[in-house]
Amino acid sequence: MHRYTTLTMESRGDILGITLDRTERRNAFDSRMINELTQAFDESAQEPSLRGILLSSAGPVFCAGADLQWMHSTSPVSDTQATDDAYRLTRMYRAIDESPCPVIARVQGPAFGGGLGLMAVCDIVVAAEDAMFSLSEARLGLIPAVIAPFLLRKAGESFLRRYALTGETFTTSVAHRFGLVHDVVSQRDLDNRITEVIDAVRQLAPRATRATKGLILRIRPLPDQERGVTCAEANAHARGASEAIEGLRAFAEKRPPEWAQGQEPPPAWEKTKEHHVASRPT
Repeated sequence: MHRYTTLTMESRGDILGITLDRTERRNAFDSRMINELTQAFDESAQEPSLRGILLSSAGPVFCAGADLQWMHSTSPVSDTQATDDAYRLTRMYRAIDESPCPVIARVQGPAFGGGLGLMAVCDIVVAAEDAMFSLSEARLGLIPAVIAPFLLRKAGESFLRRYALTGETFTTSVAHRFGLVHDVVSQRDLDNRITEVIDAVRQLAPRATRATKGLILRIRPLPDQERGVTCAEANAHARGASEAIEGLRAFAEKRPPEWAQGQEPPPAWEKTKEHHVASRPT
């Protein structure tokens, strides 16, 4: 596996942990981190046994966006260099967005600019209730151009207009209201909720989970009529697959399917936890 200097990699069986680890720069992107995050997600995409990826960060800050010290060190930057940096950053976000398995973000602290872009390309975002966020690019004469398509798709035009055009700091509850964050918990319950989400993912049929994410990505740019055809074909294909045969048989026999045997029941089968999780409706 590639040797990383800005990331910490941890294998937890069928879950891969990728941790941003530039605490001295508040986990901000520089050229090396951009390359390494892209490499890490490209490599993980080649691992069919992975059930999920946990994206987290060391220290108190989730991600401060682009490293301004790195950007300033090349100013005034040439058009060629600026364009190359922008395309490499876009490539990084796409590598995360298009990961074939679920990507879960653990947001323990502030995220600014490009850090919000990371949240926008993760499938599931669990954030601490006291985390703070900002699209502060315009304060520096910059614009959130690379992350705009991802934020527009995830949180919507109203969100982008409101917070990109003021640069104001906003709370986790606001991010939750706009769909940028899915679950809001206290700091002390953050890891417990992450464990619950991972356990829920592990209850799912592995190939069906990947096929579901692949279908979502595939139909995203299609017009409605083509979406209907694509989804009907995917449904028919899935029904004849071995996982569906095993899953339906297990249901009829009132037993866990083979991919969930030996695991704890998913949270939906348990009594309500003492801590409260604010989740967006599905």
